[in-house]
Amino acid sequence: MKKAAENYLDSLITISYNGIARGCDEANKIMQRSEIITLLTDFGSQDGYVAAMKGAILGIYPTAKLIDISHEVEPQNISAGTFLLQTHFRCFATGTVHLAVVDPGVGSTRAAVAASGGGHFFIAPDNGLLDFCVEWPDLHVVKLTQKKFWRDTISSTFHGRDIFAPVAAHLASGEALSNLGEPYKLQRKLAVRACRMEKQTLHGQVVYIDRFGNLVSNISAPCLQEFSAGRPVTISLDGHLIGGLCKTYAEVPPHAPLALIGSFGFLEIGINLGSAHARFAARTGAPITVTRGQMV
Repeated sequence: MKKAAENYLDSLITISYNGIARGCDEANKIMQRSEIITLLTDFGSQDGYVAAMKGAILGIYPTAKLIDISHEVEPQNISAGTFLLQTHFRCFATGTVHLAVVDPGVGSTRAAVAASGGGHFFIAPDNGLLDFCVEWPDLHVVKLTQKKFWRDTISSTFHGRDIFAPVAAHLASGEALSNLGEPYKLQRKLAVRACRMEKQTLHGQVVYIDRFGNLVSNISAPCLQEFSAGRPVTISLDGHLIGGLCKTYAEVPPHAPLALIGSFGFLEIGINLGSAHARFAARTGAPITVTRGQMV
């Protein structure tokens, strides 16, 4: 069961470390830039932090195409950031640079890194945001040490503007990954949250909550299919009976709970025309269980 979950994540994205500068150069030669830079942060929209990052990018690469994945990641929630980056980056053309800043350790000894793999480039603090690509076979990573690619003045609290954004601009405009710093080994920082089967029950947990209040689990569609073997199942959330597996929200009455496979291939708990987050007061880590057979 664990293998099925891991294989599914690997099918979304898969890579491991090869930290030699020559490999980085080869990756740059093969991969053409798309001119797109995506941004993912926990900065929100109230302040000018995102605008400052975009200004830093456009000052170096005026024709860059800037796309916001999200700036509404819960503050300091690295796990939510990595989930969004992992499930969205493949929506973009190969050669895209993905800039992610959820950085509670800004100004500390945590490394700032740039990576290439899976046909894409990534720039982020080394705090778990890039955990999903640690085992990719074509991963190349550098620690950002070449200050000529940074802003002249570096704030100890805003590396997004002063380090990550300028580096993203240089990388997207064609700078070689190997020129940005020294080879670096990326290691997993966050706990692995894989579903597991135990005594004929499939155990998972909520790993992300979207703005509609849907509770996204770590139970992938292939993992659920392997467990159920095509038979009916009953799904529960932290002791609350949800019911069987639906295909659409319209299969249940308004304001009724349901479970279905969401658009990114994971089991979700939702409310038709409502919020499962509000109804059940559930947070990330809340247990989700799947048992064989229909509820009675």
